[in-house]
Amino acid sequence: MALLWVTAEPEPAPVISISEQQIKDLQVQWQLQTGRTPDAQRTAMLIDASIENEILFQEAMNRRFDQLPVVKNRLQQLGGFLKLTEGDARENAVANEKEALKLGLDKTDPLIRRYLVSSMKEVISAESPVDAPDQKALEAYYEEHKEQYRQPGAIKISHVFFGGFEQNSLNRANSLLAAMPVAKEDAIRSGDPFFNGHQLPFLNEQQLSKRLGSDFARQVMTMKSGQWHGPIASSYGYHLVWVKETKLDHYRPLKEVAEHIRSRILRDKRQNMLMRELEELKENYIIDVADVGLDASTMTFPDFSRERTL
Repeated sequence: MALLWVTAEPEPAPVISISEQQIKDLQVQWQLQTGRTPDAQRTAMLIDASIENEILFQEAMNRRFDQLPVVKNRLQQLGGFLKLTEGDARENAVANEKEALKLGLDKTDPLIRRYLVSSMKEVISAESPVDAPDQKALEAYYEEHKEQYRQPGAIKISHVFFGGFEQNSLNRANSLLAAMPVAKEDAIRSGDPFFNGHQLPFLNEQQLSKRLGSDFARQVMTMKSGQWHGPIASSYGYHLVWVKETKLDHYRPLKEVAEHIRSRILRDKRQNMLMRELEELKENYIIDVADVGLDASTMTFPDFSRERTL
């Protein structure tokens, strides 16, 4: 008697297709978000990110993440909002959810997709934890990225303000400088009120530029402490400046930035681990990308810069 063995056909691999229209949509979205036209390299990156998000979404659906309460509540809200069923929303919550599912909103709603993709990333991180960096790793990262932790020089000043750029303002400043009171408070009262105050905290050149102008900041940053300088023109008028204290450029010590470095290393490790997991998951899918030119430099993008009146 012969035995007949029956083996089940393996299920075909799921297909992820990126059409020409989807590529154009990605390019348009990038242009609207950044104001820049994506080149071929950027377009390829956008396509890769879209494929990865779709894989994460499909994997989340395979794990039945769509049954999580937050997803079901969202579907019920969508059903109620679209008035897919009649009657009180609470009474018809289940019916609203079913109708939303019929429309495929569990697969097309942006909030649901974003939530499922994010949840899948968290699950992958939980399933493949990464080791916290040791002291040597912290020190190596610090040395490699030391410029990120450079603190520019800063200066703390008091100033007497003379508003406007008329000759009279300049004459007043020079007259006071020639007979400067011993007490800085008396000197300040001899000038005009200033909306930012007459005592400024430690500011670097960039911060000082935002308050009083780049020319003013550039000159003040070179001044010695413990004496009056000026008159110096700012964006608002003339100033006599007393430099209280200066700080030179310096690097923040490792002990101050260790926690920041630790979080950056962990973030990078998790990102690399996620990329490895995604590469493995891609083996389970058939990826079909439309064969089109990826450079969008010749594309015509919609113009939303003008207001439209209805």
